[in-house]
Amino acid sequence: MAAWTLRFDSAGLFEFLRWRRPVAPKAPRARDRAVAAREVSERRAEAMRGLFPKISAWMARQSYLAEMHEVERYLSQSKDLVDLECRIRDIERRGGTPRLY
Repeated sequence: MAAWTLRFDSAGLFEFLRWRRPVAPKAPRARDRAVAAREVSERRAEAMRGLFPKISAWMARQSYLAEMHEVERYLSQSKDLVDLECRIRDIERRGGTPRLY
């Protein structure tokens, strides 16, 4: 169904315009759908490739923080300054991991 509308332009003239319903877009063909699906798959794969290094870095950081927490706890159990220095040397000898009794 079409309808007529009246439009007034800047020159002072009236125009009759015919308004039409918007035409529905055509359904995509099978080839177009396959191309679109491939593009979506490529974007998804790119996002996943970007996500895994971030997760790996986060997990490494969490592991490092847990290890440092253990070192801190081990050092805080020292009785005096001599014991603290011995514990620090022990950690340095072992490569950063405290001896857990």
